[in-house]
Amino acid sequence: MNIHRQRVLDSLNHKETDRVPIDFGGTYTTTIFYAAYERLKAELKFAGPETQIYSKTRRLAIPDEAILQRFDVDTRFVGLGAYDGDQREIDEDTYLDEWGTTWKKTEDGHYLYVDGPFFDLKKPNRERLETGNWPDPDNPGYYKGLRERAEKQRATGAAVILNMPIGIIHQGQFLRGFGDWLKDLYKNRAFTERMMDKIAEHWIAVAENALDICGDTIDIVFFGDDLAGQSAPLFDPAIYRELLKPRHARMINAVKRKADVKVLYHSCGAVSQLIDDLADIGVDALNPVQVAAGDMEPASLKRRFGGRIAFWGGIDTQRILPFGSVDEVAAEVGRVIDILGDGGGFVLNSVHNIQDDIPIANIIAMFDAARAHGLSGKRAG
Repeated sequence: MNIHRQRVLDSLNHKETDRVPIDFGGTYTTTIFYAAYERLKAELKFAGPETQIYSKTRRLAIPDEAILQRFDVDTRFVGLGAYDGDQREIDEDTYLDEWGTTWKKTEDGHYLYVDGPFFDLKKPNRERLETGNWPDPDNPGYYKGLRERAEKQRATGAAVILNMPIGIIHQGQFLRGFGDWLKDLYKNRAFTERMMDKIAEHWIAVAENALDICGDTIDIVFFGDDLAGQSAPLFDPAIYRELLKPRHARMINAVKRKADVKVLYHSCGAVSQLIDDLADIGVDALNPVQVAAGDMEPASLKRRFGGRIAFWGGIDTQRILPFGSVDEVAAEVGRVIDILGDGGGFVLNSVHNIQDDIPIANIIAMFDAARAHGLSGKRAG
């Protein structure tokens, strides 16, 4: 097995490696905003092909193979294709996706969802869900060229990550609206449970289809569903355990029945109260490890949960990367590696996608320091 792939899988199996694995662009939450990537390419004097963009609404770059080799990156991205039909540009800055959610481009180039099929319903009911225009999980657009892309990434010798659509939380919010979706957890249980089931059923069918096509080339399946804000979970952990956890478990179980893969789960924020729950349902690694959020200090996380789950991310994008010096970035990389990488169980990346406010010198410093820094053997405490 190639050293890059072996390094990632060993770390996820809590084995110490020659150096901590590095991820850049392996998922749609561990890559870089396209404008920042263009500046990175210019700094590195990279005159390669035109930048590949993942997702019209996210505006994220898929780093070129030459850039990944420059930073000795251990992961590679595989994504689904675009849905055929039922999505369209309303105008130059407005987009309708296959779920019926409308997205509007902001001044900085990001898209925000502004309307959806169940927005502003005062008394939502399950019947409305049954008559909705739900996307087809067998739509050929999702799978066009998937096998070829996966085989190409497998040939690099890196760990290959299949990026799945967002989960029941985000998709529900995009369909219903953030505030109403949260209220539905408490006030409209029948409606929200059926909505989550419809989303989960679609997600599982897509995952099974994709893994039938390329499962033998995939090492990790990734999806995201935020559970927390900066200081606390978005909802009572008891609500998660009652309503959301069983559906997440169904999704993860379906993946692991279909292929021999690890599951990488993304949730921003202060998610520590729910880490044991994620481990319970088969999550192998947690991203992004938002170290500036409440109760997310690396040493505490490693001590409390390091035996049950691996950590993926960890380099602060709220203070260190945008505002620190090159030396401060390198020092923070070493500190986090010494804690989270001790004994394995850590893949290094920035906390969420690299945005355009981060100096290019700090991006380079982060990856170069990670490659240069060996594991110290210090115990997290």
